[in-house]
Amino acid sequence: MLLIAVGMLYWDVFISLVGLAFFIYGKKRPDIPALAAGVVLMIYPYFVNSIGWSIAAGAGVVALYFFLKRFVRI
Repeated sequence: MLLIAVGMLYWDVFISLVGLAFFIYGKKRPDIPALAAGVVLMIYPYFVNSIGWSIAAGAGVVALYFFLKRFVRI
């Protein structure tokens, strides 16, 4: 049980750091999708209780950002 909690903590910190990088990038360049993705990536790990769902949600947010930047041109 403790091993799972430590793994979850590491993944949450990693995903939040990726969110912080998106947030800083979105602030330096006025890029609203990057700013929004950063905020979502920093906040959602508090509400997800599973490592698998946490990784899947993080990958989904990052994929949505790149899809919006590539095909929608926001």
